[in-house]
Formats: sequence, C-alpha cells, structure tokens
Amino acid sequence: MTGTFREGILKFISEINENAQEIEDVAENIGKTLGLVADDIRLGRFTMSLNAPPNNFEPEGVMRQHEISFGPEGDEADCVFGKYVTREGGVMEELFVPQKGEKWDEKEKELISSIARIIYIFCGRGRVMGLLEKSLYIDHRTGAANVQAIMRFGGMLKAKGQLVDYANVYINIKNFKFVNQLFGNTEGDILLKKFVDAMKVFANSDGFFARLGGDNFIMLLKKGRITDLRGFADALSFEMGEGEAKQLYDVRLRMGICEAVESDTMSDLMSKATVAYSATKFKNMDVVYYTPMLMEASMHRKEISTIFPKALENREFTVFYQPKVHLADNKLCGCEALCRWIKDGRIVPPMEFIPVLEAEGTICRLDFYIFERVCEDIKRWKDMGIEPVKVSVNFSKHHLRNRRLADEVLGIIRKHGVDGKYIEIELTEMTGAEDFTAMNVFIEKMKENNVSTSIDDFGTGYSSLNLLKDLDVDVIKLDRSFFTNINEADGGLSTDRIVVKNIVNMVNELNMETISEGVETAAQADFLRDINCSMVQGFLFDKPLPRDEFEIRLLNGDFYKNKG
Repeated sequence: MTGTFREGILKFISEINENAQEIEDVAENIGKTLGLVADDIRLGRFTMSLNAPPNNFEPEGVMRQHEISFGPEGDEADCVFGKYVTREGGVMEELFVPQKGEKWDEKEKELISSIARIIYIFCGRGRVMGLLEKSLYIDHRTGAANVQAIMRFGGMLKAKGQLVDYANVYINIKNFKFVNQLFGNTEGDILLKKFVDAMKVFANSDGFFARLGGDNFIMLLKKGRITDLRGFADALSFEMGEGEAKQLYDVRLRMGICEAVESDTMSDLMSKATVAYSATKFKNMDVVYYTPMLMEASMHRKEISTIFPKALENREFTVFYQPKVHLADNKLCGCEALCRWIKDGRIVPPMEFIPVLEAEGTICRLDFYIFERVCEDIKRWKDMGIEPVKVSVNFSKHHLRNRRLADEVLGIIRKHGVDGKYIEIELTEMTGAEDFTAMNVFIEKMKENNVSTSIDDFGTGYSSLNLLKDLDVDVIKLDRSFFTNINEADGGLSTDRIVVKNIVNMVNELNMETISEGVETAAQADFLRDINCSMVQGFLFDKPLPRDEFEIRLLNGDFYKNKG
C-alpha cells in the first residue's frame, strides 16, 4: 500500500460533508468526495443501491441506485463489495471497482471496506434526518402533506411573486362519518388515502394538496384549474368494502374557494378560504367563493359567540308564544315557545344568532334557559288561576348527544312543579342512525312521564318514513316549505297538495296529530281542514306574542273568529 493511497483514504474521511440531509444529497456529496481521491485510491467506479420497505412517509418504499464512473475501470473480480441491513429492514449495497489495470492488495481492500462502512453510516444518518424532516411536513395517517408543508409552499410562492396566480380551496368530505358507520373505521382510513392520492394526482404541478385534519383538506391551485377541480370533485367515486360487499362510494365535497389578490399572504388565504367554507354550512351550498361580505358575516358570528354568555347571564333572552289553533273549531289549543333576544331595546332577529349557536353547539344552553322560563310561566299562570295550554319547546338535535337529556328535562319540570301534560318537547328531524336511536330512548322516557313529543320540520331530514314507522311521537309538524304552491288554482293536483294530503292521512292512521306551521292564507287553512290536518299555526291566526299579550289570549277567550 502506497503513501498516496493512505493519504487518499484520510482525505476522503476529512472531506466528506456532514451536512447532507437526504439520500440524494448524500450520494451527490459522496460522489464529489470520492472524485477528489479516486486517482489516489485507484478507484474506477462506485455503485450504491438502497432498497427500503414502505413506511408512513414512503408508502411505496424506496428503490434507488447511484453509479459514478471515474474513468476506465478494471475487472469486477478485483472489486470490494459491501452489503448492509438497515435499521428499518432494508438493504444497502456498495460496489468499488478499481481502475483499469489496477488491483488492491488485502490491506487496501480493508481500507476500502472501511470507506464502505463510513458511507453506510453516513447514508443512514442522512436518511434518518431526511425522514425526520418529512415527519414535520407529512400527515402520518394519509401520507398527504400537512398544514406546515402547504404554508411553507405558499410562503415560497409569495417570495417569488407567484402566489397571486393561485386560489386556495378549503375542502371537506361531506358526511364522512357515514363512511365509518357503513364500512368501518379501517375502510374509512383507506378511503381517506384513496382520496388523498386522487387529489395529489389532480393537483400535479399546478398545485399543492394538504390535509388539515379529520376530513378537512386544503389545496393551493392555479386559478385556471378551479373549474376543472369542481368537475373532478363531482365525479369522485371509490370502491369500498371487500368481496360481495364491495360497492362504489360517491364522494361529495364542500369547498370554500378564495382567489388570491396581490396583497394576500398565505395566512390571509387560509383565513379567507376557511371563512368561505364556513359559509357553505350557513348557506347550505356545496361551493362558496370568498367575498369581503363573508368576512364581515364571520366577524359578526364571532361577536355573537363572544357576547352570548353575558347576554344569557343578563337574561336578555325572552320567550314569545305563538298560538296553535285546532282547525275543527278554530279554538286555541296550544302554543310554541319562541326565543327572542332583546338587546339595547331592539329585537335581534333569530336568524342572526340561532344558526351561530346551533353551529357551535351553545344552542343547548339557550334551549334549557328558554325551557326554564316556560316552566316558570306555566307555574305563574296556574298560580293566577289561568288554565295553561300545552306549550311546545324547541330542543336542538345537539341535545341527543347528552345521555342525561331526559333526566335533565324532567328535573326542570319537577323543580317548578309543572304537570307534564302542559309540556311538549319539539325535536328537529335528525340526520343519522345514532340520533335516531337516542331520540327513540328520549321519547319513550317522556311518554312514561306524560310529556308529549313532536318532530319539527318533518319531510326535510334523513329518513322521514322511518320516523312514522319507528318513533312513537305525539305530533308531526309539517315544514312550511310544503305550502309554497297551495294557493294556486290547480284543482288540487299540485305535488305539494298530494304530498301533504298523503302524509296527513298516514299520520292520522297512526294515531298521531299533525300541525302545519307557516299558515298565512285562508286557502291554506281550508285545504288543511279538508284533509283533516289537526292543528295549524301562522300569521293567519296570530304572530308570536310576548308573555303578557299571550296571557290576554288565555284570559279573554280562545276562539279565533273569521279566521281560516
């Protein structure tokens, strides 16, 4: 072994770059360093390969090979070969081939093997550092990029002056919980991965796709491809299940879209796309584009959310009562308790605050507050010698998550010494099997305690016929949307008339009562009377009344003359 060979080995060790991060950089730096000493150690060719199994960050595994030639090479029979098993169960191989006409003695081969070992260690460290960096920017569950990754990508676009060419899209998979209910959590995870793979292929070089968490995602996409995205989303379908249970599942999305302007940062686009997505829920639309008015509405919702607890504490919410009328004799037969917010001397429209509280779940606190006031009023009327009518009180479907709901409702009734016959709990038609089960349990408990139950907005929910078949409620409340065309001179043949007539017939045959809300014309009342609808409420008979005015209705008579 010559001194030049030894010097070459030492030079390689001192020159190798310890700052390389990923395997590609490591290979490049190893090649450069070997090139500096190739003549000293008489190296003709170097080959390195890595075969690694799949992991969370590399779902398809790794198969890479790098080959560097330093000039005419000799016989591979005189080579040095190294094979190493990596910590993750992969295999790394290295091959050193001497220059043409050269051979290494045994001592030189030992030193070449030492270089091979150093390269293996160096590559392993670089690979670990590379995977660590990926872990900062990859969603472990799906293999998609994460929020940090898309923020970094957007920041780089902004630095280059290119962010203005993009739109930011907040994406949610509609009703994803039903996937887990139908196919199980494992298949749900598989669907998420299939969805991620499809969206990454779609974005390709024109965008960047990332997962926010749960079934929420974000995509930066060139503006010119937004129309393509909407078409692509409408056609998304994946095969789910196994064996005979296999079926196609059509994925439906909600999207909030914000097209960048010159002043936008990536943070601005994230906020605006989120606001646009939130508006899809309030507007009941699948796609909403950001506008400054949406941001104003979002700020207003935040304001409502912030001041609600104090308003509740200050008892700014009060109860109005809208009479219910029995169509057979036009007599007052009940009322619905409606919440009104009186702030600084004016009534805040319910549509300004009810959807906000409903969306965040704080509506449950308001429902119980109103229920307490109703029980207080019923007790007041009884103490005054006024016979109350049955009062229906709205409870949000959010309450069905509360296993103690029935006990809490009955506890308030008993606290105020109110007879259950004066109470009707009005529940909104639910949207899933879990809600259905919880509602059934609640209704049975109410019936045991002489408390009536009703279903609001019948005909707008998940499975209306199941309600009639499986729930033992007392009253079915028809949604006002059924009466849009009732006034038309159609000879009784409109779709609305046919649907309402048959629903009422079914409800009556099941020994339940029907009530129609939003009745505003005599023609509507006449039609409902003709088909044997039990009760109505609406402006034709009375608007919602403050407690004192409603007391006058109770005191001075219960008959609506010349109405309906």
